[in-house]
Amino acid sequence: MTLSILSPFSDLPPFQGRGIVERTITPSTPGRIYFQASYWPARYFQPDASGDLHPGAPVEVVGRDSLTLLVKPLP
Repeated sequence: MTLSILSPFSDLPPFQGRGIVERTITPSTPGRIYFQASYWPARYFQPDASGDLHPGAPVEVVGRDSLTLLVKPLP
């Protein structure tokens, strides 16, 4: 008999699109963004990123790591 185990995150929406920074994100410190009608923990997608993302800044969500969204700044 083979058991199939579903990921507890399999029913989460796609994690791509635009969000707005709600709590400052720095290259070394995660923050929080507003994305798809919810607040999510978020961190920089590129570990060597420079500069801070301040509240109100638009970001692009490019993926996720567990429940933390991976973002990059929008111009």
